[in-house]
Formats: sequence, structure tokens, C-alpha cells
Amino acid sequence: MFVMKLILAIPAAGLLLSGTLRSLQHTDATPASQPIAPATVVETQPRMWTEKEYLYKGETFELHFELPHAQYLGIVDPDGKFFYVVFPAENAVGKLTPLVTSEQFVSMKSLKINTQTFKADPYIYGVLENQPVFQKQGVYRVVLGEDLHTDDESGLTVLRIHYTNSKRPSSQNTSIVSL
Repeated sequence: MFVMKLILAIPAAGLLLSGTLRSLQHTDATPASQPIAPATVVETQPRMWTEKEYLYKGETFELHFELPHAQYLGIVDPDGKFFYVVFPAENAVGKLTPLVTSEQFVSMKSLKINTQTFKADPYIYGVLENQPVFQKQGVYRVVLGEDLHTDDESGLTVLRIHYTNSKRPSSQNTSIVSL
């Protein structure tokens, strides 16, 4: 467990160090008489959306994507457990298969997911079969990007879905009639 945490901490430490070094280099290279121009963001992430942000067990939602978009899609459950949903065909191992392959996905404008039957790759060492994703009530994060294993979410498109792990209450009117 310690080794896994260390492996995950190294890239984060590298990002922090490289950002610090870049800011120091920029400060040293800029003469005091010249003002520093504010950074501008040129790239924007492709849009991803759904009409249903609040879901109940057994309901289907449709994700919509602006083209072009990244080749990887994942879901993070309320406990922070990560599931790969879309990945390249050559990365499929055993019964760990994508909902659709990255090769198909990059040209798709939408994707439907049923909360009761949906299974995905839980990205856990030793688990060789897709597992159910929507098992717990809470906020799920759908993540779209080229590198889903990063601490810096600025390069990702993230959509939050609120899930209730029970059937939607019936909308029948239960008013009491007095006689």
C-alpha cells in the first residue's frame, strides 16, 4: 500500500517542482523594469453534458460530447474509486473491456449508460473482470481526457452526476379525500 501511494505521489511532486522551477526561471529572466503579462488560456476543453444530472437506480442517462474530444472516459464514484469506461482496444485484458473502444469513441457525439446494468474496469490490480459502477448514493464524476491519471484536472472535462441508489419515487398524487 505504501509503495502504491509513493508511486502516485511522485508525479504530483514532479508537477509541483516543475511549476516552481518555471516560476523561478521566469522571475530571474524578466528584468524588473518590464511588466509581466498575465497568462491567457488559449485552449478550452471540449464540452460534455447530460440532460439528467440527478439519477436514480435503473435510469439511463446520455452523455453528449462536442467533437473533437479525447479518447479516454472514466467515472469516479463517491468514494474516489476510479473506473475506466472507454480505452483503446489493445489495452483490453481478459474480461476487462471498454464500453466502446477509444477508436470508436473519438467520433461519437453521445453515449448511453444505464445505472443498474453498467459495468466498467475498476482499475484495481488483480481484478480481471468489469465491475458494477453505480453501487452507492452520492456524486459521481464523469471524466473525459487524454490522461485521466493526473492531479491537475485543468486538462480534463469533468461532469458531476448526483445518484440515488434506489428507484425514483412514484409521482402519483396521494392526496387524502375527506368525506
